[in-house]
Amino acid sequence: MIVKNKQLVSRITKHSSVPRSDKRVASWCCWALLSAAMVITGCESTTSNSRNAPILVGPSDIQTRPNSNTQIPSELINAEIFLDVAIPTFSPGLPLDSFGEIDGDELVEDGIWPQLRRTEAKLFASQMKEALDNKKVFASVSVVPSASTPSDLFVLGEIKQSDSEQVEIEITVLDSSGEILGNRSFEHTVSRGFLRDQQNAGKNPYQPVFNQASDYVVSLLAELSTSDKQAIKNMSLMRYARYYSPENYSQYLTSSLKRKNGQRYYKFELTGIPDGNDPMLQRIEDLRAQELLFVDRLQDNFEVFQAQTRSAYATWQEETLPEVIAAREAQRKRNTSTALAIGGAILTAILIKNANTKGSKGRDTSEFELGAIATGIGSIWAINEAFKNNSRLKVQSAVIEEQGQALDLSVSPTVIEFENETVELQGTAQEQYMQWKTHLRKVFDEEKTPDVQL
Repeated sequence: MIVKNKQLVSRITKHSSVPRSDKRVASWCCWALLSAAMVITGCESTTSNSRNAPILVGPSDIQTRPNSNTQIPSELINAEIFLDVAIPTFSPGLPLDSFGEIDGDELVEDGIWPQLRRTEAKLFASQMKEALDNKKVFASVSVVPSASTPSDLFVLGEIKQSDSEQVEIEITVLDSSGEILGNRSFEHTVSRGFLRDQQNAGKNPYQPVFNQASDYVVSLLAELSTSDKQAIKNMSLMRYARYYSPENYSQYLTSSLKRKNGQRYYKFELTGIPDGNDPMLQRIEDLRAQELLFVDRLQDNFEVFQAQTRSAYATWQEETLPEVIAAREAQRKRNTSTALAIGGAILTAILIKNANTKGSKGRDTSEFELGAIATGIGSIWAINEAFKNNSRLKVQSAVIEEQGQALDLSVSPTVIEFENETVELQGTAQEQYMQWKTHLRKVFDEEKTPDVQL
């Protein structure tokens, strides 16, 4: 196939009287088209299939969960120690340029609507929480504004692809020591008939990918012994204690920079544990409980976000799924003869351009225009734009635009009473969370350094 493609590009570019730069552009365009066709043909995803689930009839003590093929081990359900899980808002996976800024050209190439991706980043974290909650093997599962919250396990997610037909997420699971327990990608392709089945009304077309990811997290949990879990619990407390009083608790921790599968991470290790009756440590535990209470309150805000977004997001999926499937099938049907015809059209455009048009500074602009042509073919960007501009769907698209302005969650002001003091928090979820952490730290510092009369 590669040899034939070389011959095809050679036939398109060899026998022509256009300048060398335009030949190079035409060659590049053809290679881009052919490479895209090869990738699309060779990278089809498979949908999850529940037919492989084990048959279970009659009374039984075997524990299973709905929407999952994985049996939950009884030792996890009846464990001595249950771990807390924190799920920060997913990374939206927006392409970045060499300066760390969002690459607008790649957004168009990949068919990404940024506001939609930011909305999905919060929505997917919430859906991951629901999938893990359904396992009933964790002490708590919380969506959090950032990974700085105290927790035993952290589930970090990144959106690799989401276009209403195909979804792919990458999950990284870490414990409180910073150790990477596992990393894996999960993908799912929504079938063309999903929306035709009335029994699927109100269901999440992407649910299988979260079921797979949650099964994976549970499989990692099953590898931990009771002593492993206790060590993770101890590490959670000591890292929190060092945050409040490094001068007293740094002696119990060491840290180092490690690498696993190309990913660098900070690993912490315990060198000891203070006495359980340490009054300062007990006070720090009280303050941690207050911080986690605020995290619990945030779960209500994420539920409100889901309620406000669910209808608009479901409408986007319903309206764009048939178009995306049709566009992808059209791409798969492109063959060598089609590519040759496109190549001929490109060369014709170059010839016409060469004869009639020059850039404003005497520079031939065909290279840039042809690059745009090659980039635009098969892009889902146009479908997203059509959705946003559809007069019948103005309300839904406006909701997605509003919810996706930032990764952080917009919340109402919060008033908290703590130890005879009223604190009002303002701003986004992340801003309010940091304000509350700052206030708790202030309370601790004032208690640690009481006023001294001179």
